[in-house]
Amino acid sequence: MFNFDGQLVADALFIQRMGDTLQGVRDHRAAIKAEEMQQLQLFADEQRYAWLVAQYNNLADRYNGVLADNKKVDAAYADALAEKDRQIARLMAEKADLAAEKEEFRLIGYETCGKLSYALEEIQRLKIKAGELSPPKLKPDADL
Repeated sequence: MFNFDGQLVADALFIQRMGDTLQGVRDHRAAIKAEEMQQLQLFADEQRYAWLVAQYNNLADRYNGVLADNKKVDAAYADALAEKDRQIARLMAEKADLAAEKEEFRLIGYETCGKLSYALEEIQRLKIKAGELSPPKLKPDADL
């Protein structure tokens, strides 16, 4: 005799086991899919990180280049300033020398003018003494 109820229970248990198995496969596939997605995301993140590192290194290289250029410009500017300072010092020394020379020439000129006046007066006196010139006539003071 055929046990109909037993067959129904056996079929129900088989279907339940098949459902559990399929559910396990589905869960496993979902886990695998999630892991694959996580791996893809991790790969994408690694790629993005590598790109960012390359960009950073590029910017750092450019920054270092700009710093090097700035150092060259600063050195050239310092050299130019030093040269200008040397020129200014040389010109100031020349100016001081010229001022001293000018003062010396002024004193020599003043001394020479005094000697020339004295010599002209002496020549005039000698000519008067020698009789070549007549003595100057004194004007009477009108105020006296």
